[in-house]
Amino acid sequence: MKILIADDERLVRVSLISMLWELYPGEHEIDCAKDGEEMVEMAGRTFYDVVFLDINMPKRSGLDALELCRPDLGGTVWCVLTGYAEFQFAKRSISLGVREYLLKPLDIRELKRFMDEITREKEGRKNHKHQLFVNKMSQAFTLADTTGTISRIRPEREGAQYSIYLFWVDTAGSSERQAVYAKLYGDLKKYLEQIMEETDQYAIFFLQSGELCLLIEGKEYDRVTSFLRIHAADYHTRAKITSIWSGAGDFQELYMNKQILLALSPVRILENNLTTASVEELQNSRLIMEKQFLCEKIEMLSACYLTEDYEGANKLLQEMEGDERLEETFGQVDRESLLLYLSDVWSCKLESGFYEDLLGQLRSLIQEGIMAGYERKKDLTGQIKDYVVSNYMEDVTIAAIGSRFGITPSYISRVFKEKTGEKYIDYVTDVRMKKARELLVNEPQLSVKEVAERVGYVSEKHFSRTFKKYFQCSPSQVRGENDGLQ
Repeated sequence: MKILIADDERLVRVSLISMLWELYPGEHEIDCAKDGEEMVEMAGRTFYDVVFLDINMPKRSGLDALELCRPDLGGTVWCVLTGYAEFQFAKRSISLGVREYLLKPLDIRELKRFMDEITREKEGRKNHKHQLFVNKMSQAFTLADTTGTISRIRPEREGAQYSIYLFWVDTAGSSERQAVYAKLYGDLKKYLEQIMEETDQYAIFFLQSGELCLLIEGKEYDRVTSFLRIHAADYHTRAKITSIWSGAGDFQELYMNKQILLALSPVRILENNLTTASVEELQNSRLIMEKQFLCEKIEMLSACYLTEDYEGANKLLQEMEGDERLEETFGQVDRESLLLYLSDVWSCKLESGFYEDLLGQLRSLIQEGIMAGYERKKDLTGQIKDYVVSNYMEDVTIAAIGSRFGITPSYISRVFKEKTGEKYIDYVTDVRMKKARELLVNEPQLSVKEVAERVGYVSEKHFSRTFKKYFQCSPSQVRGENDGLQ
């Protein structure tokens, strides 16, 4: 915080500075005024969070000086620091908006209580204001994305300048991507708290399309543009991290620039790792349309590979193999950055400098993915069957199995039928009915209701109906037949 000490006694000024440094080393910026007029002059030039002022000062008393300053210094906390304990001074201090009235010689414990209280309040107001700004910006973007309308969006303050940064983390694993995004979010927030002026604001949030978005309202900060380069040593990861930024004169222009950044986002593939490019640089770069077309195809191909849509990946590869424009563009771009992106996203080392060779490598990876997926499906089906055999008496609905194995029910249903030739629910019924017949035959002391419960049925009626449909006879008939044999 910025603090002003207004007192004509040098010893008092030095003593208070020493106490503040002892309590909060290096945390506050402290100025001093020797009389009331100097205090008025300094307060007119600079905003102070806290002003300590003596009442009895030369040229102009502290309270007279305060009365002159008060209209211009909203938000400043005033603390009278004096040896006068008379009622009229205290009464006038209160009427002028003085927050605290402390007597000399000052007790360091009282000073700490006062400063800690002010700090907590200031942080609370700052955090509240920041959260309001974040909510306003993210909701405004979401509304504009949903309705296509930006007319209702208003800036936080008139005449403000804006900057927008979008960050991408490209890697094969979703858990690694989330971890890098989380670190990036935290590091950016910490960095901005250190460098930004108090009058400026920022908001960090994720767009609906998944990118990390940073908005700044205030002056342009060159150091944010250099953030990734400065902190490169902090990101030892296989992920490729890139950013594109743009400035704007008003909020409507800011939103439109966000749309431009997203449209240009595929070209990030050609940028070096841990760099930030400006939208102007990308738009003015040579062959931008051709580069964008090539990168869009590569990004779509990578998305198919990561989601195991190998049919779609093979179809895209066929289109790319027959497109001479793509091959020509490939020969003119920074292949090192492109290969780094592919290596990170496809989790392999790709080194080919020739278009046809690269597509051949990608096709081989897709074929390997197809075979690996086939083996995983076989293994998954076996695991599910084993689990059902051991836990048929529990909740083994397809939703419960999906939750246990971390797979969607629709995927389980499709793969199970594909690999076994029967529906999952039919397999569960088969296991339960065979076990029920075994219990009916071998444990005659159990009632039909108890048998039903032991094989996972809550309703005896439902169990008996399913049993009869499966064996073409009722549970009682099976038990009767067994009693006759005995």
